[in-house]
Amino acid sequence: MLRGYVERALGELEAGRRAVAEAVGDGAGTVRLASGTFMAFGGPPAAFEQCCPAVEIELHQLPVAEMARRLRARDVDLAVASQPITTEGPDSVRLLDEEVALALPVGHPPAGRASVGVEELVGLPLIAPRPGHWQRRLPDQLFAGRGLTTRIVCEGDEAGAIAGLISARLGVGLVPVIARRTISRVPPAWAGVDSPDCRRVLTLRWAQGGRLPAPARLLRDAVAVWGWEAGGAGG
Repeated sequence: MLRGYVERALGELEAGRRAVAEAVGDGAGTVRLASGTFMAFGGPPAAFEQCCPAVEIELHQLPVAEMARRLRARDVDLAVASQPITTEGPDSVRLLDEEVALALPVGHPPAGRASVGVEELVGLPLIAPRPGHWQRRLPDQLFAGRGLTTRIVCEGDEAGAIAGLISARLGVGLVPVIARRTISRVPPAWAGVDSPDCRRVLTLRWAQGGRLPAPARLLRDAVAVWGWEAGGAGG
């Protein structure tokens, strides 16, 4: 508890320092953005850089627990997360609520079907990131809620490599549908999962209270209005 108070106090001091710097025009052109992955995320920063070339964007790839800590300490201005951030009252805006589908090689038993039930996933060789990533948290929750156990045949730190491993016929995986439009090597077969919980909610968050620096406010607004439903196609 004491650590949380200290982090918030230091964060307030840093926010004050940046506000003063902004007011006098010194060091006002930097915004710090965190995300669990930057796959399919290049569009908003690139478009922002074109319209605000004087603003420098610092990108930080962080697990969700570290995002929460850094938001609290104001070490980052904004965070894009695919799972809840357990920190005291972060402000947020929902960017995307999308289906997560079963990706699998052609010829795999469920291939060619429109959808499968969660129970039918039991025993399938699942490729997933290590615990802590949302693509691992999702199957764990789906299975645990039904008293089932996942069969993980490959786990690692590179969530973006899952689609390629599936294409190589090493297993199946739960992949957000945005991946079908934004990554170059997509798995050849897809099936929906018959569960309302098999979804990903992408949220933009920032620390509650205080005042975001002007560059952070500009990037926040740009990310919020980006065409996420079109797969990051802009707009």
